[in-house]
Amino acid sequence: MTKQIFGLWLTLLSIAACAAPAQLDFPQAQLQIAGSRIVVQLADTPELRERGLMFQQSADPGMLLLYPAPRMISLWMRNTDLSLDVAFIDEQWQIMSIKPLQPLDETPVSAPAAAIAALEMPRGWFAERQIKAGDKLQLLK
Repeated sequence: MTKQIFGLWLTLLSIAACAAPAQLDFPQAQLQIAGSRIVVQLADTPELRERGLMFQQSADPGMLLLYPAPRMISLWMRNTDLSLDVAFIDEQWQIMSIKPLQPLDETPVSAPAAAIAALEMPRGWFAERQIKAGDKLQLLK
């Protein structure tokens, strides 16, 4: 009986491990924006950009999705139960637009032109700091 319970426990544990998303460690990046320095998670590889904020419980401290060259960027909120705003950033590190992202919405939200990065922050973060399209950022790393 004890062996059966132990076997069942091992089976359930292995099923749970397969169902849980693998944890990824995101490096951090330091940005200068609107006179402040902020530290955010950095997604600068295909694997990290694909995962983004999925399965995370909080949008703090935010995330910078950084690409090796400007491209058309579209984001969605699959497996992301957070209210976010995203700033699409051009090659000169200027904000092109800021758009809301709805929790769990799989509708693509696209940059207005080729972007080098997207900065995802908690909903209202940009407005609270009066950060808008046209403002510049600096990547300090």
